[in-house]
Amino acid sequence: MKRWCALITIALTATPLISLLDYQQSGRLLVTRAFAQHASVGGPALVNAEIDNEAMTVLRLRLAPHEKTPMHDVSARLVVWLTDAHLRDTAEDGTTTDYHRTTGTVDWISARRHAGENLSNKPIEFLAIVPKPAHSTSDAAHRDRQ
Repeated sequence: MKRWCALITIALTATPLISLLDYQQSGRLLVTRAFAQHASVGGPALVNAEIDNEAMTVLRLRLAPHEKTPMHDVSARLVVWLTDAHLRDTAEDGTTTDYHRTTGTVDWISARRHAGENLSNKPIEFLAIVPKPAHSTSDAAHRDRQ
């Protein structure tokens, strides 16, 4: 429970700072095999790894106006919306859901297969905070330091 509270706190406090970063200067990359467990090939074209450590991976994703992403798998994650968003989500069974999110909204997304579409005339941007499995040795070391 402490770990999830810490992740949410980090996400909420870091969002204003991260959104101030100049997107043009950050190292952009295409989704690659290194991030296949987080956003498999077929997801958004612009993905930037902001943080990747033993506890989590934080990915910044950007969808251009009206960009569509083909069907792809995503792992469970916390999403922090950096911009307002109007999206269409298509589940693996073909069911579609249109939804709106406002800047600063936080959502938990379960692991699933889906396709997406930015229905807006503006780009949308969000952080995907993907927790990594806890390592018992590092947890024990952390407890010993307390």
